[in-house]
Amino acid sequence: MAMSFEEFCSALWRADTRGALGIGLTDDEAQQVLADPATAQNWYAYWLSTNPEVVAPPAPAAPVVDPYAATAPYPGSEQFPTAPYPGAEQHPTMPYPAEQFAGAAPTSAAAASAYPGAMQPAAAGGYAPTASAPATKRTGLWVTLSILGALLLIVVIVVVAAFATARHWTKTDVPEQQETFHSEDYKTGRYDVTMDATSPCWVDQGWTDCINLLVAQYNGACADVTLTEDASTLCTSYLAEIDRMKSEGDGGDYVVVTVGGFGSLHRTEEMATRQVSNNDHRDAVTHEAVCYLGFLGECS
Repeated sequence: MAMSFEEFCSALWRADTRGALGIGLTDDEAQQVLADPATAQNWYAYWLSTNPEVVAPPAPAAPVVDPYAATAPYPGSEQFPTAPYPGAEQHPTMPYPAEQFAGAAPTSAAAASAYPGAMQPAAAGGYAPTASAPATKRTGLWVTLSILGALLLIVVIVVVAAFATARHWTKTDVPEQQETFHSEDYKTGRYDVTMDATSPCWVDQGWTDCINLLVAQYNGACADVTLTEDASTLCTSYLAEIDRMKSEGDGGDYVVVTVGGFGSLHRTEEMATRQVSNNDHRDAVTHEAVCYLGFLGECS
């Protein structure tokens, strides 16, 4: 009958029995395997597949001790020689653990030679020794690298597309401020001349004296200045009247009989209204904006 799972676990606790079973685990590794029932089951199945003919060691018979003897004989004495480990005949090269590791320190027992033909799988909590473990590991690595490569390629394509389709436009931060104006009165440099109804001459005044008064009126209002159109027309008529009076008589005993229709002249500066800038024009404040993929950056 093959060794049971409970007997296999009991054998794992001791370094000498582990060595006899062909399992090269240290004490710490054996404790990790025993701490996880699933891992212990895997190791037991693995051991059975490599050693189907090994049976469980029988329980040693209780020694017969003479109650009247001074001291009980030591189990390893000549009276109780060491019994060979069951299955030693099938594997003569593997001695009983007690004989192989007699007098050796625990650390030496942990490094006992493996059972003939047995493999030495790495002991790790939760890991079952399988022949396809390296291949599975490589497959997982390639799958991970393939996924990372695909993600990197997608990122590169998105970035290239974003720059290739980017929309550049001018964004207005502060709108342009239009120039404003105000009205202002100013002197044009020309003069306007008006005439009232009061004549500078009077009745029975000497003819020449009246002419001189009219000439004085003309010189004071119309001479040596730039006149408006209306003022120029008025001054021209005034001068024509003076010339008419001179042609009719100059000096002598002529007197004014009627004052006529020409009065006194008055000159004023022409004023006009113009629009003057307030100097408040401001250019718009803008900057170049970029929109990527229609939603990244400044797209509105």
